[in-house]
Amino acid sequence: MIGMRGPTPPVNAHRRKRLPRAVRSEQLLKLADRLFAERGFHGASMDELASRAGVSKPVIYDHFGSKERLFALCVRRTGEALAEQVDAEVRKETDPRTRLRAGSIAYFRFLQGQLQAWAVLFAEEEARDARFAAEAARIRHRQSELMLELMAETTGTTPSHQGRERLEAMTLAVAGAYESLSLWWREHPEVPPEQLADWLLDLLWPGLEQLMTQLASA
Repeated sequence: MIGMRGPTPPVNAHRRKRLPRAVRSEQLLKLADRLFAERGFHGASMDELASRAGVSKPVIYDHFGSKERLFALCVRRTGEALAEQVDAEVRKETDPRTRLRAGSIAYFRFLQGQLQAWAVLFAEEEARDARFAAEAARIRHRQSELMLELMAETTGTTPSHQGRERLEAMTLAVAGAYESLSLWWREHPEVPPEQLADWLLDLLWPGLEQLMTQLASA
C-alpha cells in the first residue's frame, strides 16, 4: 500500500548479483506498496510485482508466503507511517482545534495517493474479509490511542475508568467518520484534503470540545 516512503533503488542495479535476503525483502515491500496503491489488492498481481522487481514470482512467495500476507505487511507499515505523520503534524500546534485540523489534513494528505488500497480495509463489501480485519483493527486502535493521548494532554487530567471507556468509544466513532469520508473521497478526488478536514471539524469539534470540558471538570 501504499508508496509513501521515498524512491525505491533502481532494480536494474541489482539484477546481476544476489541481494541479501533482508535487502531484497525491503525492496519488494516498497515495490508492493506502490503496486497496491495503484491497483488495490484485487487489481495487483504477483506477476506484475515480479516484473517490476526483476525477479521470478517464486522469489516473492519465498519471502512473503502469499499475496495476502504481503498486503497485510504493507498495510501494517502504512498504518505506522500514517500514525507517525499525523502525530508529527499535531504536535506542531498547541491549540486543541488547530491540532485536530492539522492532524486531519495530515491524514487525508497521506491517503490521497492510496485510496484504492485503503478501500480494501474499510469498504463495506471488504470488511467481512477476515484476512484484513486484524490490520484494520490495528490501524483503528493506533488512531484511537493517539486521540486519547492528545485529549489527555489537552485536559491535563487522567480520566476515571468510566471516563476512559467513554473516551475510547468516542475516539473509535471519530475514527469511523474518517474512514467513511475517505471511502467517499475515492469517488470525489477533486475535493482537497483541507476541505475534507474542515467539513469534519465542523461536524465533530462541538462534541469533542464539550467532552473535553466535561472531563476536565469531572
